Amino acid sequence: MELNLKERRVVITGAGEGIGRALALAFAREGARVGVCARTAERLDSLAGEIAGNGHVFQPADLTQPQDIDTFHKKVLDAFHRVDVLVHNVGAILKLGDFFELSDEDWRDSFDINLMPTVRLTRLFVPALKHSGAPRIINISSIAAHKPGGAFPHYSAMKAALSNLTVSLAQTLAPDKILVNSISPGPVWTRSWEEEARHIAEKTGTGYQTAQDDLIAQTAQHVLLKRMGAPSDITGLVLFLASDHASWITASNFTVDGGIIQDPY
Repeated sequence: MELNLKERRVVITGAGEGIGRALALAFAREGARVGVCARTAERLDSLAGEIAGNGHVFQPADLTQPQDIDTFHKKVLDAFHRVDVLVHNVGAILKLGDFFELSDEDWRDSFDINLMPTVRLTRLFVPALKHSGAPRIINISSIAAHKPGGAFPHYSAMKAALSNLTVSLAQTLAPDKILVNSISPGPVWTRSWEEEARHIAEKTGTGYQTAQDDLIAQTAQHVLLKRMGAPSDITGLVLFLASDHASWITASNFTVDGGIIQDPY
């Protein structure tokens, strides 16, 4: 299947590692130009050294800071002039804990990183998306949005808000033919899981490698396919939703979790 993404202008947040980095590499291999941001220049330098093609934009940015969001937006538009695909990937579990271990500040921090960058960047980039012949917004949510547990309830609540916002934006932007969808990954091994393994190691007194191996094994038992996901497991669906093959798909959420949710509807 030809995706025909050559020369598409694609904006991806949180591209320094994990799913965002995998997406930047995948879109570039398809011939797209990508504009990406990450908190640290070192991660962007590493990505720039590996990515295919030319004409990409790499901008360090802390997306909890409105001024960094404005700078990222300006750098992308100065280079691209229009935007075809906006992928909201940035997000983090900043503190591991249950409801009573979380402070008001923890909730505000989660709000600022998991929801507000999508709000602010969508507001800024919609005028540029209107100049595209195939505009797309793709939000990376989580199965925690509709299957929350006792741990990190602040993160689950913000991802639920992101999934809800996806449908609202799809309704608002439908007259402009801007398609808005979300993807809810299951347990994909990223930095958040590394932090959880360190948290477990500290609480139990075991070594980090032992905690990591145990966490991976225990998590895999909840997956029908008996393995944790990798960032590359998410890229195919994102590329498809960005392509012309998905021109009648909007206001939808797609679960990619190895068979955890098992919801036929």
